[in-house]
Amino acid sequence: MESKEQQVNLSEYLRILFRGRWIIFISFIVIVGSTAYFTYKMRPVYQANTSIMIEETGMESSLFSMNPFINIKNNLTNQMEVLRSRTLAEQVIRSLQNSPYNTELELLQQNQTFDEKVDALRKSMAVSLIKDTDIVQMTIIAHSSFEAAFLANAIANEYYLQQLEYSKGEVSEVRAFLEEQLHTVREKLTRSEELLKRYKEEQKIASLDVETQKMVEQAVQFETLYNEAETDLQANLRRLDVLKRKMADTKSTLVDDISNITSPLILELQNQIAEKQSRIANLLAKGYPGTDETVQSIEREIEFLKSKLMEETKKIASSGIVSTDPIKTTQQLFDDILRVDIEIKSLTSRTESLREILQSFDLRLDLLPEKSLTLARLLRDAELNEKIYLMLNEKYEESRIAEAGKTANVRIIDKAKPPAKPIKPNRRLNIILGIFMGLGLGVGISFFIEFLDDSLKTVEDVEKMGLSVLGTIPTINLEEMARRMQREGKTMKDIDKLRFDARLITRFSPKSPISEAYRSLRTNIQFARLDKPVRVILITSSATKEGKSTTTANLAITLAQSGSRTLMIDGDLRRPTLHNYFQLDRKMGLTNLITGEISFEQTVKPTDIPNLFLITCGDIPPNPAELVAADQMNKVLDRARSEFDFILVDSPPLIAVTDAVIMSTRVDGLLLVVSSGFVNRREVARAISILDNVKAKVLGVLINGLDIKRIYGSYYYYYHYYQYYYYYSSSRSKSKKGGKKTSDNSKKIKA
Repeated sequence: MESKEQQVNLSEYLRILFRGRWIIFISFIVIVGSTAYFTYKMRPVYQANTSIMIEETGMESSLFSMNPFINIKNNLTNQMEVLRSRTLAEQVIRSLQNSPYNTELELLQQNQTFDEKVDALRKSMAVSLIKDTDIVQMTIIAHSSFEAAFLANAIANEYYLQQLEYSKGEVSEVRAFLEEQLHTVREKLTRSEELLKRYKEEQKIASLDVETQKMVEQAVQFETLYNEAETDLQANLRRLDVLKRKMADTKSTLVDDISNITSPLILELQNQIAEKQSRIANLLAKGYPGTDETVQSIEREIEFLKSKLMEETKKIASSGIVSTDPIKTTQQLFDDILRVDIEIKSLTSRTESLREILQSFDLRLDLLPEKSLTLARLLRDAELNEKIYLMLNEKYEESRIAEAGKTANVRIIDKAKPPAKPIKPNRRLNIILGIFMGLGLGVGISFFIEFLDDSLKTVEDVEKMGLSVLGTIPTINLEEMARRMQREGKTMKDIDKLRFDARLITRFSPKSPISEAYRSLRTNIQFARLDKPVRVILITSSATKEGKSTTTANLAITLAQSGSRTLMIDGDLRRPTLHNYFQLDRKMGLTNLITGEISFEQTVKPTDIPNLFLITCGDIPPNPAELVAADQMNKVLDRARSEFDFILVDSPPLIAVTDAVIMSTRVDGLLLVVSSGFVNRREVARAISILDNVKAKVLGVLINGLDIKRIYGSYYYYYHYYQYYYYYSSSRSKSKKGGKKTSDNSKKIKA
């Protein structure tokens, strides 16, 4: 039972799709056509990818022994934001404007401002992190394959250069400082040498005495040490400035915090370092034997004190006294800042000690005679500038080597290549989606219309309302039938057209499919009630123009053709039509009989069909319902029962007037005519409710005007109705000629 219901539901769905086939077809054509048009009109979009690895050199462990994965993730996120930054985009645009391909890039050819080009570049870029790796993938989209790859590589290259510059940072700053100082000292050396030479030539002095020469050499040595210490101090101050700028992104107060960290032990260590720096200066000033070994030993002690000072500072920092954010600060950066800060304090103590010694040498030189003093100062300046120049030059070369050894913490894994195919539009996918959307929209509209359409169209629709269907009367399209006959080499004659134009098809074409449908209705009515034969039948409908009068006439003809004496009564006292079908006079009919103007024998009018008689409406009364409700109407029906086998009563619609309701209580059964697709469920339900209220004997429903082709398909239509009609039509036309040929042709058609 359940499988049968599923089969019925599937059949209903298929019929809905068949009825909406044109909607589905139009939707399919419109959607697919529009999709194809816009797809092929759309500009192609290409996508190029480049992969960049973010290396964590020197930054693996986070500050204060925090979880290293937090810092690594934070650093990767920071680098992704750097790639998306406006600053990098501006550098890329400037680089592109100076590239040899600037005339080929659409991004630069657009009539936009610099800021608008930067925004356009940022919108075309996407940055994502490849899962479980330190590799960032950057994606660029553009309207040309070359431009997409070129922009991706340009951004990756600028990002690499930016990170390289950031990595060199403090070393580059020191190198630039030394280069500037070296240029200045070179000029001083040249000038001091010229002054010394000129003074010797003018004063005719070749050299100083041994004691003065030794004092000058010592002064030069200490001033060289002082300048070296001062240079190192300034270089470390520059390094600290660079580290401060690096810390600016983290909004940390690390540098100030480190400088302000203090404790008794830290103060003691700082004092010891300052004392040992002063001791080194004094030892060098006295020049005792073994001074070099002693100085080296003290310097080792200073380095040891520096390491202890660094450890103590870290302990205090890790105790939470400072406001440093460990997540935003790497161990390497912290160590660099701490080391530079300690070095600055140590060098400050050393320069102060050396400055005091230099002041003592200046006082001793001031005691020399004027000529010796001038020569000594010139000689000291020349030797000092030479040693400072050599010292700076050595440090400059060291800084250059250190700078060249610095690398960026990023590595370009894969450079972008021009993509072979665009990512948009995906023509095949768009067309496939368009096909599904077109079909889906058409099916959806068909089901939506079906949902809104509350009319009764099929046998299944009527049976769902709990009504019994006694028969279906199909419709035949004359034009389609003519085209089909033409394809088969036949022509439709005038007699064929008349048969279809006339409403009494059972009279003009008794072997047609429609006539067969009426005969099937006749049989179903005869067996509708086996316990009590049905002789008086009321034929009505819920609304007008549903074909009840046509049904009455054709059903009466089939009953008469079967040999039964049949009487038709035109009970529609408002708009009578039965007399027109048989070309009889309407006057002197039912209304005259009820009022007693004429007798029953005078009212019954024979037709040109054997066994078929008609009582016309008669004069149209002003009060039809009162006449139908009169007792005289029962007497008319009783008289008809005594003389005829079947009596068919045509009546007005049920909902419009009460005539049919009154008449339904006086007949053996009622046939409700429902026009397919013409009335809705509410109207039929209302009609059935009215009949139930008066306990009318409803035999069943006749579905009239069922469009077989539209509802069930052309195959069912042609082969179950047309072929049947053609067989009888052609057979009858050829039977007039007689002979064996007609019989043979009939057999061929049946086959």
